[in-house]
Amino acid sequence: MMYLANASGREIVKRQYLFKLHAFIGAYIALMLAQWAALGISILSGSGMTGTSSGELSIHVTYFNGDLLIAFALLWAFTTGITLTTKQTRNGDFSFVTNRFTSHLSSIVFLLTASVIAGITTMLASNLLKVGISFFSDANSFLNQSFSISFFELVVGILATTLYIILTATIGYLIGILVQLSKSFIIIIPGLYVALTMNGTSLSLENIFKFFTNETSLFLFAIKVLVTISILFATSILISNRLEVRR
Repeated sequence: MMYLANASGREIVKRQYLFKLHAFIGAYIALMLAQWAALGISILSGSGMTGTSSGELSIHVTYFNGDLLIAFALLWAFTTGITLTTKQTRNGDFSFVTNRFTSHLSSIVFLLTASVIAGITTMLASNLLKVGISFFSDANSFLNQSFSISFFELVVGILATTLYIILTATIGYLIGILVQLSKSFIIIIPGLYVALTMNGTSLSLENIFKFFTNETSLFLFAIKVLVTISILFATSILISNRLEVRR
């Protein structure tokens, strides 16, 4: 095991981080394409629909919001987290004088940076729905009420969306590490997902989901997410050390 001085370690993490910013430029292109796809689907089809009728009168209501944009961003974050754990990416880190810990640190910083960018662009893209609907839909009558938000609400939305994206990317990162440890996790993880979905206890997927989504305080939500991702990243590093010993 190679030990590095603190200054040297920071410099190597910085170099690896900058390298990943350039090497994973495709991730940002994928994010942009996902956002445009979500925008198009949301504008043309809406995010939900309901209707009622009475005699010859028929009413159809279409809902427009940025939920699909957020869903696509979370899917992007999950796949990006997994991509950072592939063998090709891990081997690329060793083009630098490095160790496994600095490799993880650079990956974590990259994920945090990418998540912040995704959170900001996703919320800003949500505002483009107003423009898109004004051109392609006859829903102008309620646009001002439905899409009018204050600067404070925009900032809160960006922070909350970013935290969700970071959490999802971290989960993807841990799953990628587990799969690298043993291919059997390709079967185990979906099985665990199904078990948590059908489980009626406090550890059910529904309750875990509510633990984050039902939090009304942004500060407490941020604490929950930060503690969770710290645990997940620490677990990933420990598992990766075992992986390194095995190989």
